Amino acid sequence: MNTISRYLITSFLKTFALVMSAATGLFLILDFFQRVEQFSSYEAEVSAVTAYFMLKVPGIAAEIYPAVTLLSVLISIGLLARHREILAMRACGVSTWQLAAPLVGTAAAISFLVLLWSEAVVPGASERSHFINDVAIKKKAHQGLFNASSIWFQNKQGFVNLDYFDANRKAAYGLTLYETAPSFAIERVIEVNSLLWRDGFWEISEGTVKNIGPQGEVVTRPLEAGEIVIEETPDDFTQRRRRPQEFSYGQLREQIDLLETKGLGAAELLVDLHLKLAWPFSGLVVVLLALPLAVRGGRHGGLAANVGIGMVVGFAFWVTMAVAVSAGRTGGLSPVVAAWTANGLFTLLGASLYVGSEI
Repeated sequence: MNTISRYLITSFLKTFALVMSAATGLFLILDFFQRVEQFSSYEAEVSAVTAYFMLKVPGIAAEIYPAVTLLSVLISIGLLARHREILAMRACGVSTWQLAAPLVGTAAAISFLVLLWSEAVVPGASERSHFINDVAIKKKAHQGLFNASSIWFQNKQGFVNLDYFDANRKAAYGLTLYETAPSFAIERVIEVNSLLWRDGFWEISEGTVKNIGPQGEVVTRPLEAGEIVIEETPDDFTQRRRRPQEFSYGQLREQIDLLETKGLGAAELLVDLHLKLAWPFSGLVVVLLALPLAVRGGRHGGLAANVGIGMVVGFAFWVTMAVAVSAGRTGGLSPVVAAWTANGLFTLLGASLYVGSEI
């Protein structure tokens, strides 16, 4: 690695560290002040609140990584251009590719580390922070197992299992209710294909009831109206189920495979699965986009101009990603296309700016 490459990488990494620290701290401060009344109302202990925010840091860092990378390139390279250092490098025969290669290589390495971070650290930390928020802070009873697909919980009638809960459609599929005797022997099993939340109530489809006798004999009949009552609302399921960031790629893949073997659609989870790969490498995409913008902004503006450019570009990237992901979850795009659309479009945009820039 030559002196210029080391200088560019050092300038970028110093700025990256400062911007990441500032952005993470800002997110935590904003989140704290949004929740401070809630903490007071639940009389949450300081140790629980501290642990909750500390465990949120890994997820926040992974989430803001692309925006931090974008701002870091715009600020670090923009300052070099402002001080005519980029012009001096060009005068010494340094080509566009030689300027870009160190940053692209560094961004690729960081993206790979973020991918490993998102797999090894973020799921466990996010799951634990979710648990602390529900149990240690909100004092909720820890009952039921809520996964990305199946859900177990207990109500007044017995133990209930849902094969899948679709938060977008407010629908549940594959409900099984196990009613037990005081000795915990199963007396009755109720099976329902689907439930749809409408006008504040669950609309329950046709189902079957299996009465189990003392000798294990089973008598099956159709489900009658009012035989099963589910008091939990869609919000209860949404708040308690494990979020996609609480799963590693392999764990989420297992959840999807389980749904598909049961004949249930998993488009929403498939989008989240592909996002686990697409999101870390969006940092590499924004480097390709930011370099020509940083040089141009550095010549004609300054730090404020580059930050402004970064906010506009970052907002455009976020909107594109949000629209594509929403389309994927509703079936408008295939999951892989939905997850990678923003990366693809902004890579093309960055390439066009990069090739056409005189840097």
